[in-house]
Amino acid sequence: MRISALLLLAAASLAGGAATAADLIVDDPEAIAAAADYDWSGAYAGLFGGGGNSEVTLSEPSGLADPLDLAADGWLAGVRAGFNAQAGVLVFGAEADLARTWIGGNGSASDGLNSLEYSYDVDWLGTVTGRVGYAADTLLLYAKGGLAAGGVRSTLTPTAPLPALPPSSADAVATGWTVGLGTEFAFSENATAGIEYDFVALGSELDYAGGSLEAKQDLHIVRLGVNYGF
Repeated sequence: MRISALLLLAAASLAGGAATAADLIVDDPEAIAAAADYDWSGAYAGLFGGGGNSEVTLSEPSGLADPLDLAADGWLAGVRAGFNAQAGVLVFGAEADLARTWIGGNGSASDGLNSLEYSYDVDWLGTVTGRVGYAADTLLLYAKGGLAAGGVRSTLTPTAPLPALPPSSADAVATGWTVGLGTEFAFSENATAGIEYDFVALGSELDYAGGSLEAKQDLHIVRLGVNYGF
């Protein structure tokens, strides 16, 4: 997919930039001394952008009808804030983020008599997570996990038999959990850049005009971002 290819290219570009910065530090004795004393402790705030792919399943609570499946993908951009505490090479922290998202998809289904088109979109996504990491001077490797929530909307549009019924839409706040892995590189005393992969599992109940469906979504997200420490 084009989105996946662009994410891989962005990750490669970030890795190349980090390698260049590392070479500059190696060539500068004063930078080496500063790197050896780098402290990840303190509060920070930042911006990020990225993209994601997901799989969505819409099913009846009774489980009698076949579920509706679709693939959704798109982009996101947002803000985050957090706090780190360092003990030796270990870094512990907490982080909250909120993103505007443009992740969605659509599908269609037919049983030979009735036909239906349907869509599913995520308008915003937020997480609150704990983090634990390993610091190697100006390089931080970390894992994270916690709670997630997102604003979702879906529309069902019957297309047969004629005359077709009007579309029915539903909105909900989906809740779930998230885990992720990431790395940050400090390129100044207060500024860092990094890349992160997150898996997010969300679930909700969508109430349409003619009934309700349960929605389950698994998202795979890659984010590129910068943080500023205080």
